[in-house]
Amino acid sequence: MEIAMARLTLMLGAVSLLAATHVSYAALAPNYQRAKELNAVIEAVAQAIPNYPISKVIYQKEDQYQVIAGPCSVRATIVSKSMKNGIVGPRQFDVKLGQSRCR
Repeated sequence: MEIAMARLTLMLGAVSLLAATHVSYAALAPNYQRAKELNAVIEAVAQAIPNYPISKVIYQKEDQYQVIAGPCSVRATIVSKSMKNGIVGPRQFDVKLGQSRCR
């Protein structure tokens, strides 16, 4: 009986360990996903408008930000990439920038 119980405990532990490692492929929590998007937007705008530091990033609506860099303004849109073969995980995306407008 003790051997059977020990095997059951070992098997449950192994299953728990596998489940815990699989969680790392799950989608990010909303606050971490937003942080990832903001970092990508900031990097894209910094490359597109290198002469001016970014002073504001304004969330306008889902997947859309307005970014102010010096006298310039640009709209940044988050565009989802398709997930291959139904794989789940953190959202994959690109940042598409609109035409920058400078005063």
